[in-house]
This record gives sequence, structure tokens and C-alpha cells, in this order.
Amino acid sequence: AGEDPNWGRVIMAIGKSETQIKLNKLLKKNISTTFNAITCDGDTSTNDMATIFATGKIDNTQIKNINDKKIQNFDKALNKVLLNLAKRVVLDGEGSSKFVTVNVKKCKLEIDAKQIALSIANSPLVKTAIAGEDPNWGRIIMAIGKSEAEINLKKLSIKFGEISIVQNGKISNQYNEQEAAEYMKNSNIEINVDVSSGNKDFTAYTMDLTKKYIEINSDYR
Repeated sequence: AGEDPNWGRVIMAIGKSETQIKLNKLLKKNISTTFNAITCDGDTSTNDMATIFATGKIDNTQIKNINDKKIQNFDKALNKVLLNLAKRVVLDGEGSSKFVTVNVKKCKLEIDAKQIALSIANSPLVKTAIAGEDPNWGRIIMAIGKSEAEINLKKLSIKFGEISIVQNGKISNQYNEQEAAEYMKNSNIEINVDVSSGNKDFTAYTMDLTKKYIEINSDYR
């Protein structure tokens, strides 16, 4: 009516469509275990974002909600694509020499599992130990403790890959530091933490913190 070429309102109307609303819900659901599960150094860019669009070009059948069986395969495929892209961000991290997966299992609450996983993944001491190929499991314990998640130390178990480090709150009888040090030479490192207080899990993905990272960021400008 006001003869105003306000294209922003067109974008807004598209965003309010039923298809876009369901798509946004699917994105939010899958972002939590993909892009929101990665960290390179704990910081975020002003440009970090993820978006998804419905073009409406394909005449698919309508779905009732994001739990509709018709969309299950798309849901799985979307998660697979997002996880692949998220991992690539970590692999492309500045000065990265190792890709690190932190699996936290059997927590009482999912938020506890996430807090522990990201506390380990964001710890400079953990990340530098990994860069130095040092199986310093004490730093893992430190990162778990500073997460402030409730745990029972007597039930805590930690592994590097399949190598048992801590079992039920004590150093494992099977622990061999030389074997652990050899494992740390791999380009892919897996840290497994079992809290044994519930059934909630979370996996975070990160990289090591190298001298190259410091060089790149100290000479950034």
C-alpha cells in the first residue's frame, strides 16, 4: 500500500511458512550434537552461523511434525551432513595436528555430559598435552573436576581409545604408560569418560593446541 519495496518482509514471510518452521526445528535439533558440539579453542567468530532454507521447488508430501516417520531418513541425512561439515571445521583449525573426540557416557543429565565433554575439549592444558603426545591423564581429571558436573569419583573410568587409564576412580591395573604414549602419536585421539551415574551421553570434537596455533594467531594482523 505504501509502495515500499521492502524485500526484508518477503524474507520474513518465507521464514514464517510451515515448512520453514519445521525445517528450523530439525536444524535446531541436529545442531546440538554437531556444530554446537565442536570447539577449536573455546572462542567463537562473529561470523559463526548455520542456516537452512526450504526453496519449495519440490512438491513433497506434507509432514505433521519433526517426528513424522516420513521425514526420518531426511533427519538422519541432515545430521550426517551437519556432523561431517562440523568435523571439517575442527580439522581445518589453525595449527591443528590432531583431531580429538571426547566421549562422555552414562551421566545423570545430558547437560552434565556436555559440560564435562566441553570442559575437557576446551582445556588448554589438555590440548597442549595432546599436541605434545603426552598421556597426561591428570589433566583430564582436572578438566572433569572444573566442569562442576556432579560425579561419583568411585565410579569414574577413563580410557584413551581402548587403553584403560582409570577404572572405578583408581588407576587401572592394566594401565601401561608406554602403550598410552604410543597411542598419543596417532593423528586421531579418542578420550572416553564413563561417569556411570545415568544413561545420558555427549560427544565433543576438538583439536590440539600447537606452537603453530600460537604463531598463526600472534601474527594474525
